[in-house]
Amino acid sequence: MENNNKWVDTTPISIFLVGGILIGGFWPMLCGYVTPGAGPLIGGGIVLGSSIVFIILMVVEIKNGNLFGAVLNGVFGVLLGLAPALMFLIQFFAMGMGVEVDPRIVGWYFFYIAPVLVVAGIVAGGMFWHMALALWVLAVDVFLIGLVFAGYLSQSWETTLGWIIFGGGIYFFYMATSGFLGAMLKKQVLPMGGPLFKV
Repeated sequence: MENNNKWVDTTPISIFLVGGILIGGFWPMLCGYVTPGAGPLIGGGIVLGSSIVFIILMVVEIKNGNLFGAVLNGVFGVLLGLAPALMFLIQFFAMGMGVEVDPRIVGWYFFYIAPVLVVAGIVAGGMFWHMALALWVLAVDVFLIGLVFAGYLSQSWETTLGWIIFGGGIYFFYMATSGFLGAMLKKQVLPMGGPLFKV
């Protein structure tokens, strides 16, 4: 969908990336399908690489005048992308050099991300009821992951939290597919539903 200055809506791109990070990175890590040795690849390859694109998309959405899109890209690009990726990489390399690190700070950092997602969900509810629900479920999941990383919740929770992440990834894939097909074919192909409340 184009606007008057010919800058396109970047939403499908960013939502495809979110699904990729959740399903291709965090889900297999939390569910134990990969060893901790995959950390540098997840942090440096998937999350760090995607966060660069998110930040570019954030600038595009600022140019488009889309505050919600800019904030979401910033949240996923920096709060859930760049910062955790660098923390995972620094932790991995520091441990390899024999430097003692306290990884529990990752959990404390995740505590802040949860309420940010709650606020984003409130705004999303003015567009789609299910997007609000998805962001709120993700907020709870991120908070619980923070409890695990900070050492306040057993690591046995990781598998359950990983499968919730997987469900979120499927949801975001659906939303991105719907938005992309709708923009390309100039009609709504997949059902999207209505808002949770009127703005």
